[in-house]
Amino acid sequence: MAQMMAGESLSARLQAILAQVRPDLVLVIGDSLLAATQALAGCRGSITCLSSSGAAKELSGLEIHDLALVWADAALAETEIAILLSRLRDIYARKVLVIVPCDLSSGSWNRRSLVRLGFTPYGTAVDEAGEQLFLYQFDIATYKTTPDWLSSNNWANPELWDKYRW
Repeated sequence: MAQMMAGESLSARLQAILAQVRPDLVLVIGDSLLAATQALAGCRGSITCLSSSGAAKELSGLEIHDLALVWADAALAETEIAILLSRLRDIYARKVLVIVPCDLSSGSWNRRSLVRLGFTPYGTAVDEAGEQLFLYQFDIATYKTTPDWLSSNNWANPELWDKYRW
């Protein structure tokens, strides 16, 4: 998912993400995000909506989604947040986008907690009321690049195979 300009509306950001990812299955978690699903009207795939309060329990009955959108909810405890996001990241979604309102960014949904779970900052957006939203993403395809030392070129020394007996 490519990073967009700051100050852009949430609807525009979601439309850009949908155009880039082209998901067949979208999972929307969060009561506040359910109201913003008109931005998802252009999605060619099916959309599953879950309330944030019972989402962690309801995930087990779902298949793997191409994109999961999670709206931060103050009612969730920090342990529930970690369980929900970890299960989404590891099992139920290929790409996860977490939307955190500014007033929740200093609580359980803070930057440190999300980065600790493997999420990377994805910029900001503005909701319909003009409030700033912080976006975080997890995409397994771009999560970690393979370091140079892990290539097979550095594991063995083929030029020494006939020179030394091991």
